[in-house]
Amino acid sequence: ILCANTGNCDSLPVLSIDNEAIGVFQNQQVVPPKIDLATETFVANVLGDDTTSQGEKHIYVDLEKQLLSAYDGDTLFFQTPISSGKWGRTPPGEYTIWVKLRSTRMSGGSGNDYYNLPNVPYVMFFYNSKVSKGAGYSLHGAYWHNNFGHVMSHGCVNMRQIDAEKIYNWAMPATTGSITHADSTNTGTKITIF
Repeated sequence: ILCANTGNCDSLPVLSIDNEAIGVFQNQQVVPPKIDLATETFVANVLGDDTTSQGEKHIYVDLEKQLLSAYDGDTLFFQTPISSGKWGRTPPGEYTIWVKLRSTRMSGGSGNDYYNLPNVPYVMFFYNSKVSKGAGYSLHGAYWHNNFGHVMSHGCVNMRQIDAEKIYNWAMPATTGSITHADSTNTGTKITIF
């Protein structure tokens, strides 16, 4: 099972959809959203041809205010409350999105903070030179709680699903399918966590 922000992921994130599964969060069963990739369309931005962009895209996560702000150059594109780490610290720093997955399974914790969550939506994994890709930190939608604006995660940055979808579709790398890796021509958006 794929880990999330446990610091010891055995493998890289993979697309995972299990519409028959039931999730677990804080010893409670939770019903994941149904995901049907056949009904989704992925419209990739034509690189270098984005007439709506005001400049470099950058995401800021304020851990004290529990607030995510997405900027297109100097223009605020979007702002939303988030839930960062309660059971595991969300690491401050400068990061880059390296892969986007439409859905994946996340599990980890133990005892009262055990979680096993299928169909985690709109996942944007980030890393830097000190926090490896294998650490499993990401921005993503959360269906298992509605406590945004307060710490609630194991280290990831949780958002309402509708907000995560908006950021997912806006952030680079430009979405090319259900899995999109950043590369030299389709680089990832920078994230500053403070």
